[in-house]
Amino acid sequence: MRIEWTRSVFKDARRAPFEISAKLIEALARYAENREAAINIKALQGSPSKFRIRVRDWRLIFAVDGDVITVTEVSSRGSVYR
Repeated sequence: MRIEWTRSVFKDARRAPFEISAKLIEALARYAENREAAINIKALQGSPSKFRIRVRDWRLIFAVDGDVITVTEVSSRGSVYR
């Protein structure tokens, strides 16, 4: 699977502590390699193709369309779902 990032998501990810952003990226790469082996990933309600990865108080929201994963948001838990 191919992973696409937008410029704004890169800026948002830089606000997270380094260890958190590294774990988010690692979890996303693990999901891209093998969907069944991924942990802390859940589908978002109301959208069957959108998922979230949770690492402590940070969330990475992404959409899956065929073989393409598009990261749409990286933010702290309090503001990501607004």
